[in-house]
Amino acid sequence: MPEKRDGLYIFEGLTQKEISYFVMMSEVKKFASGTKIISEWNATDNRAYLIESGSVDVYRQKVKIDSLHTGDIFGEMALITDEPRSATVIANSPVEVLIFNKNEFLILCKKSWLYDDIKWKILRRVKENFYENN
Repeated sequence: MPEKRDGLYIFEGLTQKEISYFVMMSEVKKFASGTKIISEWNATDNRAYLIESGSVDVYRQKVKIDSLHTGDIFGEMALITDEPRSATVIANSPVEVLIFNKNEFLILCKKSWLYDDIKWKILRRVKENFYENN
């Protein structure tokens, strides 16, 4: 299993005001246990999800590869590319998430002098997770 990482790494280099704006622009959504939140190979919806409460299971090719909990983020690759989803994510308890949209993320991150670092961290994380779990 990949090591747990703080989902807030995507906010590195942003000011508190920028982060607050981004969070304010996000959508809060609740999912019941057993709900499929995203599906592997589906087209991206340009959204990433930060778990506020609860937990989810992550599957690749129908094999469980991880569980994520409060503070973890998933689907963040959609914030920087238009690639299909690389995994299926299913709520394993009632879950509340903040949903971040690509457009707002890009507007804010491009203001940050760390934008390229953030983009490469997302790409590296996804690549590591993909190769670790295949």
